[in-house]
Amino acid sequence: MSLPKETIKFALAAANRPVARFRLSRALTSATSPCKIEIGAHRTRRPGWIGTDVSWCTRHYLDATERWPVPTSSASHIYADNVIEHLRMQPNRRLFREAYRALVPGGRIRLATPDVEYLVERYTKRDHEMRRLIALSNTKNYEAHHPVDLLRVAFQECGHHTGYLWDFQALRDELTLAGFTDVRRFEPRQSDDPDLRDMEIREEFALVVEAVAVKNPSWERSTQQTVQGLAR
Repeated sequence: MSLPKETIKFALAAANRPVARFRLSRALTSATSPCKIEIGAHRTRRPGWIGTDVSWCTRHYLDATERWPVPTSSASHIYADNVIEHLRMQPNRRLFREAYRALVPGGRIRLATPDVEYLVERYTKRDHEMRRLIALSNTKNYEAHHPVDLLRVAFQECGHHTGYLWDFQALRDELTLAGFTDVRRFEPRQSDDPDLRDMEIREEFALVVEAVAVKNPSWERSTQQTVQGLAR
């Protein structure tokens, strides 16, 4: 009798994880400093970026909700596309804090996630764009018959029911809480930073936000004291 697919993936993940962790460590060591890190990259490979994931087949294993094996102030850019909606609030807050710690002063984070506010507006207005999104959902194998399906797809499909969904205000407030400043939204694939342009693969109803990690000496001292305390 053949083994279930999930059982096989679980076994492969257990075997791959230590190797993928080693690959990440080696990539961080050999990367041009500062490095650029993508969270939840799956199989995407971008020149000059270290793509990480927790999937069974990832090349570089990184659980972004735990302490990152990334030196403080060593990354210039961090990017995550369709990741944070799969996580509850506390894991997201850990991810934001670790990203802030890992970024150099002035480094940037860019996040793309479904825009709940936009979908609710389409649902309420029942306009041409709403009809286009319903048709688009069906071409992507999301069952959509009525306006309410736009909300159902956002809140329920692809494991979103286990995570936390976002609008701009919520994401801006949480990034600010983590220490980021200059939190701004951009159109998909657009940025005033050349390193963050043309990133999104899924552009439909995407909320795309960038923020800057502005740090000061007091923050650096506080971080060093925290790390030293954890090491005791």
